[in-house]
Amino acid sequence: MTLALPFLAALLAAPAAAPDANEVQILISGYELAANGAEKPAGVSFRTSGVTIGQPVVGVFSMLDCGYFSVTVPPHVFEDKATAGWRVEVTPLKVADHVVTFRLRWVRALDKGNSLEPTGEDLEVTLRPGEARPIDSVPVPKGAKTFDGKPCMTKAAVLRVSVDFPDMDRRLIGADLWLVERLPDGKERSQSQTLRGVPNHAMAFYFDTASDGTKRLDIFGKLVAEPVQGGIDVNVEAIRAVPNRDQEGGYQSALWFRSTLHMKADEIVEVVLPPPDNKSMALADHRFSIRIKSKQLR
Repeated sequence: MTLALPFLAALLAAPAAAPDANEVQILISGYELAANGAEKPAGVSFRTSGVTIGQPVVGVFSMLDCGYFSVTVPPHVFEDKATAGWRVEVTPLKVADHVVTFRLRWVRALDKGNSLEPTGEDLEVTLRPGEARPIDSVPVPKGAKTFDGKPCMTKAAVLRVSVDFPDMDRRLIGADLWLVERLPDGKERSQSQTLRGVPNHAMAFYFDTASDGTKRLDIFGKLVAEPVQGGIDVNVEAIRAVPNRDQEGGYQSALWFRSTLHMKADEIVEVVLPPPDNKSMALADHRFSIRIKSKQLR
């Protein structure tokens, strides 16, 4: 078994076989940022169905009213009532090791806000499946209304670009996880779970609550794995959180830990979760670690 410390950087191995470019989808999607809440999909996307290396594709986006989006392609232009509009061009350059490199050219050619000049970028972008990059955002005009005339609760409209292999990537990753708890008296107790998921997509894990009398602690997080030649690159994020007594009240406090690992198939690596600086925190005298064994199932 190999012992790994949090925040340990791992070296990347040589690349694996590349997929067919026709398997790739590049997506430009609209999002709504709530005034008092989360960002959520706006339900509008422009996507490629496979890619042709060197051949550009163009989407024309309009933002209307309460951060709503519409999308079309040239020679169509922006919607008449649009308050902002973008022309986004994507040119695929390379697909290798399930990583996509493309040229992104975009311009906010319509802006009825305070911008006096067009805003845009021309850059080369590399993304793995499941990764995304923000393109641009604009505030929703004051006084905007929803479709049914209600006050708008959206603060801004956002465009993002992402890459995926939604239907053709049959690769499957399996990961066995053990939470090891070392008690102050030297004894150990553990619990385990098994995860399955697609490479480069987060696999969530939740361990049972650890307790000592009335003190309780939840440990949960996510694991992202990518097969490479000779093994698997694994990124793990774990959260150590003290819950409120009220089940719906969330957590009193939480600590985040991140580690990047390179693992051989069926190798067991142990990630130690450092104890909190605050010694009065629940179960601060208990030592926790997560053991991971991961392999490509297909």
